[in-house]
Amino acid sequence: MPWTIDEVRKAFSGRLIGKLLMRMSVCETVLKLPDNLIEFVTQNIWFISSPEDAWAFTFRGSDLRDQHLIIISDDLLNEDQSQIQSTILHEIGHVILGHKNSIGY
Repeated sequence: MPWTIDEVRKAFSGRLIGKLLMRMSVCETVLKLPDNLIEFVTQNIWFISSPEDAWAFTFRGSDLRDQHLIIISDDLLNEDQSQIQSTILHEIGHVILGHKNSIGY
């Protein structure tokens, strides 16, 4: 059965933190992936941008254990939809391929 945008949003279960535009952009982009990758992404990756209702937020160490974190800049959200989606898919690709970040962790 194909995923819907609402099912993707619910599957993230709080792992989308930021403005509505970012959350919707991520969900719409993830829908472009095969079903098995949708499940992996929604269960293993957090997406964070500046929240609308807070200046900051805090995680416990256990919140991100064995999870991946993608930070999306507000500047990206000013770009056209194809650039937003390309960037989100590019970052998901780093996770899927097991790339390490630039500081070596």
